[in-house]
Amino acid sequence: MNYEIYFPRGVAKGSAFCNRENERKRLISNIRSRQHTLIMSPRRYGKTSLVKYAVKEMGILYGEADLFIAVDAERIEQQILTAVKKIISEVSTSVEQVLETIRQYFKKTSTRWTVGTQGINIALIPENNQDPAITIMEALNALEDLLSKKNMQAVFFIDEVQEIGEIAEGKGIEGALRHVAQQTRFLSFIFSGSNRRLLANMFFDKARPLYKLCDRIILERIHESAYIKHMNKLARKRWGCDIDNDALETIFSLTERHPFYINGLCLHLWDANYERPPTIKDIHMYWTQMVKEERQEIMRELSALSMGQRKILIAISEGHIRELTGKAFLKQVNMTSSSVVEAVSVLEKRDYIEKLENDTYHIIDPLVATALRLYYGDLF
Repeated sequence: MNYEIYFPRGVAKGSAFCNRENERKRLISNIRSRQHTLIMSPRRYGKTSLVKYAVKEMGILYGEADLFIAVDAERIEQQILTAVKKIISEVSTSVEQVLETIRQYFKKTSTRWTVGTQGINIALIPENNQDPAITIMEALNALEDLLSKKNMQAVFFIDEVQEIGEIAEGKGIEGALRHVAQQTRFLSFIFSGSNRRLLANMFFDKARPLYKLCDRIILERIHESAYIKHMNKLARKRWGCDIDNDALETIFSLTERHPFYINGLCLHLWDANYERPPTIKDIHMYWTQMVKEERQEIMRELSALSMGQRKILIAISEGHIRELTGKAFLKQVNMTSSSVVEAVSVLEKRDYIEKLENDTYHIIDPLVATALRLYYGDLF
């Protein structure tokens, strides 16, 4: 049996979708009431899975613009236009009627658009050298106009939206999105992102266009009880019995209940040629294997950090989680107080670490933390 359908490395669907009941209900309620939503969490926590699961449950039109690889305004424009065209193509009426409705809308705008088909796809092409913010605003307004005439609702999902704020033309695009979102009655926006500091700047700064536009959903780690129920159900299917409690605790300890790594580790364990549930030894072995599999990617990512930033990460992974500007710690890492403060600030901004309520620091990615201990554990 292919157990990736239960422990997916990508989007969780159907029986693979674990818990998130409160978040799912809240998101569906927001969509129905036309309340725009911002979903925040570290990467690989299941933001996209949550959105797609809710949308499928509602049976609603849906388009997605993933800005993870967006490097400039033109790429953002391209991604958003692709999502607009997807929704347009799924409106339940003839293509010619849809295109005519859109053409009529664009006749009222100050810019020219080419509207038609390219093979089986909708063609929606703005005039050359048009400001991407204007293009995005007009395309979304045209979509809203079409939906209103068909009395249909749609969800527009913009993933990794914080990338807009990182480009020079970002504020213009943010303003365009707010202009559309404030007026829509048929188009519901869902924004998501993984860099919490950048998102806070975009959505909670009074000087930014998206200020207080959205209801905020923060995805936390899924509770152990939900995972235990999910895993034991699949363990009984696989081995005919539940998993030992100590083994479960080992899974939770190593992965820190990070959804992506829970799925990755469990997929290894369920796919293994065992005639009985995994032991603590098995779990540690496969977790180490995962670290080794990702070693090159982790090292590549860490190489982009300064030496001081890497030192701080390694120290935190080794348990030095308090008083990072204290004399003992400064002597240990051979850094000045100002250098440590600067390094910590960068690591927090890039979501490598987070400061907890008890004033301790924590590495967000558990696989990275294990890799640091495994490969640099003798540094301090």
